[in-house]
This record gives sequence, C-alpha cells and structure tokens, in this order.
Amino acid sequence: MTDNYSAGEYIEARCTKCKLSLGHTIIAMVGTSAKRVKCNTCNGEHNYRAGRSEKIRTTSEKAPRKTKSQGRNYIDYTSRLTGMDMTNARKYSVKSDFKKDEVIDHPQFGIGIVLSVIQTNKIDVLFSDSHRLMVQNKE
Repeated sequence: MTDNYSAGEYIEARCTKCKLSLGHTIIAMVGTSAKRVKCNTCNGEHNYRAGRSEKIRTTSEKAPRKTKSQGRNYIDYTSRLTGMDMTNARKYSVKSDFKKDEVIDHPQFGIGIVLSVIQTNKIDVLFSDSHRLMVQNKE
C-alpha cells in the first residue's frame, strides 16, 4: 500500500487532472501513508489516490464483502431448495428448455433453481450468490 514512504518521495498515483496513473511527489503524510501528492506531469495537487497497479495489489488482498441482499439471497436459495432432489438437477445448456421451479446444474455458478421463464429464450435463475438472467432454447 502506501506504507514506508515519506514526504518528498516518488509514488505512483492516479492524477485527477490527467486521469492517468502517473508519477507523483508526496507533499503530505498521515502517519506512514501518503495523504496529498503533486503530479510530476501537470503539477496539479490533490489527495493521494492509488495508481492502477497499487489498486490491483490491495484489492486482491481483501476478501469480498457480503452485503445484506446477498445474505437474504442465500436464505431464499436454501429455503427454495430444501426438500428438492439435487441428483435430478439437469445440466445447463443454452440449447435446453427449462421450466419454472426446475433445478439446474450450471458448470460455473453451480446448482440453481429456475424462478421464472421470462421469454421462450430467457429464464431467471436463482443461484446461491445471486439471480442471473440465462439463455435457453438457443440453436
């Protein structure tokens, strides 16, 4: 992250004027983190914003947060699947035709239940993590 830096040092940051990740000079610190920087290209001063490579490194280290709606979705998912026979789940294929309340097995998203048939070629499927609009009857 921005630890182990000091004022006057070079750091990569997202410039608010240039709209790019560029070299900046740190002009203000809060503890060991950069707070304010000056762009070495346009000389604009702004609060520190991590550059693209810094964001990728820090966001990949964090675990994904679960929102309240995801929690409700999982409860709805488990209650709908309670008592259903998972061994009869059909493999998902865009060429197949599915019906409401049918259990499907998707290779990427896992077990899901068809909530509704929206059109002859679209279905709304509830998976453990979210609702997804899926294609069906495609030739």
